[in-house]
Amino acid sequence: MKNKVIMLTGASGQLGKCFIRNIIERKGKILAIDKSIKTLKDYIKKEKIDENYILPIQCNIVSEKSVKNAIEKGIKKFGKINYQINNAGVNVFTSWKNRKEKEIDFVTDVNLKGTLNCIKNFINYCNEHNIKGSIVNISSVYSISVPDLRIYVDLDRKNSEIYGATKSGINQLTKYFAVNARLDGADVRINAVAPGGILNPDSPQGEKFQKEYNKRVPLKRMARENEIIKPTLFLLSDDASYINGHILVIDGGMSAW
Repeated sequence: MKNKVIMLTGASGQLGKCFIRNIIERKGKILAIDKSIKTLKDYIKKEKIDENYILPIQCNIVSEKSVKNAIEKGIKKFGKINYQINNAGVNVFTSWKNRKEKEIDFVTDVNLKGTLNCIKNFINYCNEHNIKGSIVNISSVYSISVPDLRIYVDLDRKNSEIYGATKSGINQLTKYFAVNARLDGADVRINAVAPGGILNPDSPQGEKFQKEYNKRVPLKRMARENEIIKPTLFLLSDDASYINGHILVIDGGMSAW
């Protein structure tokens, strides 16, 4: 990651903050994008991150204009962008029986349209400036399997059908551009990681939920943040130079049952 510039969406979320820590430790530079700019700036201040290594930008990835503007600002500060991590994602937690149209639009807009906006414009940038680029999209184990709603015994946050559907769409976008961006002449690899449940150390999931979830995982626990971060950084890097169009499932074996 040293001296590489990474465009990171969803930078103020749980994984986003962990990405920032890991990239900065490796002397990488970050174009940190999020809709919630105050949370992001507060985190940068709290962690005393050198402003030479990070540029926080408020950006609504659903708007292509906003994405283009963020990329331009990143290039102006750092001179280039090498990698992209599409980490931004949203969910809804109400019952599928009462699914509202505005909820479908919200999740689809951010997870699919927003990710597509970022991929397309980054690839176009790499093409126009002869940049050797790499993209990793953050998908989900629920892009390939269905959540067991019976495990949400002490949580109101029941995983939704529209979330998994959009994450499956991210897998398809990953494979589509892994092939077609190359055919169009862009020197860009694109892969995805599909994490299982990630323990939140600052606000742990309910004990009963963890117990039920862990029963379904051969490793008998939820993922730690770095167990998602480090494989993602590997896929971005030149160490993964022959990996393209791959969906790396990181779920402790849960989907192998």
